[in-house]
Amino acid sequence: MTLAEPARALQALNSAWRWTGVEFAEIVAQSLMGHLLTVDRAGTYHYLDPDLLTLCPLGDEAAAQLHMAQSETQRVWRADALVDAATERLGFTALGEVYSRTLPALLAGDYGHEHLIRISLVELIYLTGDLARQTRDLPEGARVQLKVTK
Repeated sequence: MTLAEPARALQALNSAWRWTGVEFAEIVAQSLMGHLLTVDRAGTYHYLDPDLLTLCPLGDEAAAQLHMAQSETQRVWRADALVDAATERLGFTALGEVYSRTLPALLAGDYGHEHLIRISLVELIYLTGDLARQTRDLPEGARVQLKVTK
């Protein structure tokens, strides 16, 4: 999948995920569900999983290729059932959009098809980076209360 606005997406990554200490240089690949394969300025590849709110360092290009070739990674990357359900319910994504889940569903780990949305990749990067930063120290299963502000 080709990035619609690679400079804006890269800027979003460097802003929203800055708290990780990674300085991103390039987005190498993007899935329809907003998963990203990135490389930082030092040449280390990273896998950004917006569903799990995680950024995993992979190592050099060979390590990244090995990771991306794993059947589990391919299953998560393609997310065939989710993409099919989202396409049927919401239509095809527009240029610059990906499929994801509503904010409460992201936090709850709920993959129900009724929670699927279309969202700009840039917005998803900002949203998940901020959520990951705010929830990184919470224990597994912690209750979260959402507060909407303007």
